[in-house]
Amino acid sequence: MMLKTVLRGALLGALLVAIGSFAYPGSAAPDEGKSLVTMAPPAAPAASDPCDRACLNGFVDKYFEALLSRCACGIALAPGVKYTENGQVVKPGEGIWKTFTGRGNYRVYLADPATGQAGYYGDFNEYRGTLFGVMALRLKVEERRITEIEVIAVREQLRPKGGLGANTAGVMTPKMIDELQAGSFVVPDAALLAPVAAAGRSPRAQLIAASDLYYQGFTQNKGALAAFAEPCSRRENGVAATNNSDGPVVDPAQPAFRVFSQGCAGELDRGFFSALAKFRNRRAWVVDEEQGLMLDLALFDNEGDVRSVSVPGAGQIQVPPEFLRPITYVQPHLFKIERGKIREIEGLSWPVPFGMQSGWEN
Repeated sequence: MMLKTVLRGALLGALLVAIGSFAYPGSAAPDEGKSLVTMAPPAAPAASDPCDRACLNGFVDKYFEALLSRCACGIALAPGVKYTENGQVVKPGEGIWKTFTGRGNYRVYLADPATGQAGYYGDFNEYRGTLFGVMALRLKVEERRITEIEVIAVREQLRPKGGLGANTAGVMTPKMIDELQAGSFVVPDAALLAPVAAAGRSPRAQLIAASDLYYQGFTQNKGALAAFAEPCSRRENGVAATNNSDGPVVDPAQPAFRVFSQGCAGELDRGFFSALAKFRNRRAWVVDEEQGLMLDLALFDNEGDVRSVSVPGAGQIQVPPEFLRPITYVQPHLFKIERGKIREIEGLSWPVPFGMQSGWEN
């Protein structure tokens, strides 16, 4: 009996000590919980095998599935993933995640297993198809998780004539010469989708060099500097920007001068656009040797102080009003390159505040 009493006393004392070691409901810790640390979610085990072409393309599809579900929970994102839309840092789950409602059939995939980069160039829609756009996308994949997401989304500018109504352009958005043409993005040209035969395939350094020469030719107004194939074509925002005899008339006093009427080299020789805008911060996004594709991004600054341009063979051309303001254009370009020569260029252009950065300079 005496032994039972002693045991009960010991157990009761231990219980009271244990209870005293916890805070009662409603009581606060001395530092009001400031010392509490939330543990990061468990890290996924690193994959031993590299992410090949099929794996990288799969991440692109998973990204769009996540957009459609409006939840970043269904995609493998690394802790601290960096995500930008049109140069602005955005949290996964925000921005276009709130408005995206689907993709169309204009889809070009790029894969660069050597660097773990995946690329995409294709159309999309928002608000159940009422707003059309085209997206250039870059994903960086490490250990089977996405560490970087970079999106350039160019949207159709709806400019109704009678009042603002369904206007999506905004009163401060300048009207561009070549605004996005939704009807031009039905399916990609077959050449963009076809792998390059081994004999005509260019190594990574040559793909980058070919695109570098294009920008040099643009800056120096010398189409001969660029390595263009014959034939060669370029589009911007879905508008034929070469060999387009029906191209826009930018100066009503010079109706015979139409931009985009020359070939790839001829447009560089005329130098109309290079007189207006200077490119900077160009980066190669994804280099796909098998497809002969390269996706890059450059920023073009227009200071707005050029009122006319002297064009060889055409004379003095007055600059349209939309260029008479400081503005920067974000421009991703998709190059198709075979045997070291540029066969096609697909470009997008989107106006942003002058001097804006891409968000990836550092």
